[in-house]
This record gives sequence, C-alpha cells and structure tokens, in this order.
Amino acid sequence: MSGRAGRRGQDLLGDVYFFNIPLPKIEKLIKSNVPELRGQFPVSITLILRLMLLAAKGDDPEDAQAKVLSVLKHSLMTFKQPRVMEMLKLYFMFSLQFLVKEGYLDQEGNPMGFAGLVSHLYYHEPSNLVFVSFLVRGLFHNLCQPTRKGSKHFSQDVMEKLMLVLAHLFGRKYIPAKFLHAAVKFHQSKVFLDDLPKDFDDALHEHNINVTQDFASFLLIVSRLADMSQEYELPLSNIKFTGKECKDSQLVARLMNHKEGRKAISPFVCLSGITDVDLFQPQTVINHVVLRTIGINGNQAPLLWSQRFDNKGRRMPLNAYALDFYKHGSLKGLVQDNRIHEGEAYTLLKDFALTIKSISVSLRELCENEDDNVVLAFEQLSTTFFEKFNKI
Repeated sequence: MSGRAGRRGQDLLGDVYFFNIPLPKIEKLIKSNVPELRGQFPVSITLILRLMLLAAKGDDPEDAQAKVLSVLKHSLMTFKQPRVMEMLKLYFMFSLQFLVKEGYLDQEGNPMGFAGLVSHLYYHEPSNLVFVSFLVRGLFHNLCQPTRKGSKHFSQDVMEKLMLVLAHLFGRKYIPAKFLHAAVKFHQSKVFLDDLPKDFDDALHEHNINVTQDFASFLLIVSRLADMSQEYELPLSNIKFTGKECKDSQLVARLMNHKEGRKAISPFVCLSGITDVDLFQPQTVINHVVLRTIGINGNQAPLLWSQRFDNKGRRMPLNAYALDFYKHGSLKGLVQDNRIHEGEAYTLLKDFALTIKSISVSLRELCENEDDNVVLAFEQLSTTFFEKFNKI
C-alpha cells in the first residue's frame, strides 16, 4: 500500500508511504520512470443534460452550479493541456445547441420534455436519444394499436415488433460476420436480429443526417485548435512536410495544393480528394478523415447506425437474444443457440428488463392520458418480460 504524493494541481511536493513492501521493490519503484496519465473524453451529451438537470433542480442553486462547474473543469484529460480545455468548452456549446434543438432544454437552459427519461437512460447513449426521437415522431403510437377499439390489450405481433425495435436500441450485441452464412442449426432461437421496420429505419436515417450536419459544423469550428505542426508530420518517422527544405518534394507540393476547402480534414486524407463538404455525408467515417490533433472522434456524435461492418466490409448482424428470450423464455436457448455465456446472458436480460421498466414508469409519469396506447403497451411488455425473466 502507498499514499499519493500530494493533490493534483495543488501540491508541488508530497509524501509516499510504503507499507509491507520489500526494499528491492521500493527501490525499483523510486527509480522507475513516472507513468504518463491520460484521461478519457470526460463529457457526453447526456452527461451535460444531467448536469443541467442538477443545476436547475438542486435545492441550493449556488451549490448545484458549483458542482456542475467542478465536473466540467477538473478533467484529467485537460491536465496541463489548455488547448483541450478550449475544445471541451466548444463541445459543451455544441451539446447545449443540440439539446435545445431537440427540445430537451429551453432557451434559458432549463430541462423540459423528455429530458428526465433521456438522462435516466444515460448508459444507453445514443440509443436513448434515438428512442425519444422515435417517440416524438409518433412511430410508437402508430405501432401500438390494441387488438380492438377500446381494448387495453395488444396482440403478440405488436409486442414482438415493439421488442424488435427495442432490441435494436438497447440490446445491441454483435455477432461476427463469418457466422451470418455459416451452416449452423438453431433449435429454439432465430439468433440473427431482423432489420428495423422501414418507418423506424427511415426515421433513424434522418436522425443520423441531422446529427452529422450539426457535428460536422462543430468539427469545422474546433479544427482551429489543431496543432498543424504535428498534422504536417509523419507519425512514425516524424518527418515534417513544411519548411524550405521540403519545397522540392512532389508530395509536399501536392499536400499544399489541396489546402483549399479543407479545414477539418487531415492533410494526408486530402490526397484522396475528400473536402470539408464530405464531413456532412453520413457515410464519411469521421475518425478516418479528421485532423488527428483535434482530440475529437466520431464517438462523441450521437449517431446510431442500423448496420455495422467489420474490417473486411462484411456486415455484422445483431444478436437477437432479447427478442428470442421474449419468444421462448429459455436461458439455455440463449446459451445453446445465441452462443452467450449463461452468466452474461442473465446480466444482459436483467439490464434489458430494467430498461423497459424504466421507460414504462417514465412514460406513465409523463403522460396525462391514463389510457395512452404507448404507455399501456410498454406496461404490458414490461410485465410479460419480467414474468419470463423471474422464471429462470
């Protein structure tokens, strides 16, 4: 056991106490190089929404605002890197703009609408945002039609279609592409999840287009924080492509000729003809084309793709474990057919059941109409799923 040598950012000196550690190991630790600590990207859109909820709903407004600022300011990622702090500020502004545009915050920054539901499902970002977009568009109301007018019961077909949509959002476990066309027999499960219904898939595509355009605009702004001295340098050999000594290089000449119309695109990607305009296209893989010293990648954009491909261009199907379990209620079936370890399958099913329950309770609290079809459908689905889950 050892103590920490001071408080980061406050103490220049500190003491470390070693207890029950052999002297040779202590000597090795003292003489070894100090490891470099690197923080991960500290914020997400849902986290910022939760912080805005804290600031707005806190009993002590000043204390709540101080806690929010503390979370935003004291990131390990920004330690001794003022450039990163500026980038995080810009990402915060992008997130606020997105939340206002999507109706989660008003112009004063106060939470509204489905802000509580989205923040409660924070661990499922961006699926939580997509779910609410489906809800606002009325897709779930179109789907959740009872067996007959005035009834509060929904058919098995409606429930399974609702499960299919929810599995795409909250049960995303991929299967290696090689199994898609393998000659494997399944005894109880279907294993490969069917595509989203067309109306939901079209809405998801439109959501991705809108998010891509907003995020691309953000990248063009934050690109001003890039370290261009590193951008014009090969990462392994550290050969620079700027300066008089490189003016006769054909590669350098071509790189410099492609600077027009490119602010956020890597100089080397420019050689393939990609411009800033391509950032606004959904098919553009942001991580492959953007300036690498910005510190931003596509994971910070709330995009949810209906299809995913491996490094060989083969489609990776989603595992239908949640829908399969809803149909047959067998944990052993998931182990045998879906190839999921029993302990993992139990954990996945429990998480999925709690997600449905959270949505059901939130919708009941938000909806003034006690007989709303979507609320009733989620309550029926949650009850049925938990009954099956409690039997395993």
